[in-house]
Amino acid sequence: MTSKLKTDVLETVSGSGTIALTNQLSGMTSASVPLLTNAHVPAGSIINAYTQVLSSNSIQSTSSSFVNSGLSITLTPVSASSKFYITYTHAPHLYTSNNTTYVTHFVHRNSTVTTIGGGERQDGSSGWRTATQTTQGIDAPNTASAITYTVKFLTGSAGNNANFHVGGHLNASHAAGVSCQFTILEIKG
Repeated sequence: MTSKLKTDVLETVSGSGTIALTNQLSGMTSASVPLLTNAHVPAGSIINAYTQVLSSNSIQSTSSSFVNSGLSITLTPVSASSKFYITYTHAPHLYTSNNTTYVTHFVHRNSTVTTIGGGERQDGSSGWRTATQTTQGIDAPNTASAITYTVKFLTGSAGNNANFHVGGHLNASHAAGVSCQFTILEIKG
């Protein structure tokens, strides 16, 4: 059963005036309705999304110092209280001739190394090894200024080859690479 309330006049509590309800929605336009902005959503909500995909790339390095992987996103936080969920998928490909080596990769915020990273270690006989990895974490930069997030990698032993690659086989007897995908989600603080 549907309820109805019918009245001719609504008065204020003091009885000093009436409240007009006639045609309250007439004349309203879409401009009269407030727009939903970042200020309206609660803390913990995703307020921006950034992504980069490399479908063909192979950066090879024998350096024990960090080099760019090709994954890089520049963004400007909505506020200094924003946090960033960062994830990337890739397939490091290693070659060693001394039976032991590793590759290490980390997200850098401008020139600062974050705690978001990982690696792969190869033990045993010399040769090529490939592994698919997904790395993720949260960064809280505490700034409203522009930031460049870059994934960088290094080899554990100078002279050994490490590839941060995507695409086909680098060596026909090992697993193929995968596309490198870099995603950053801004979370309202």
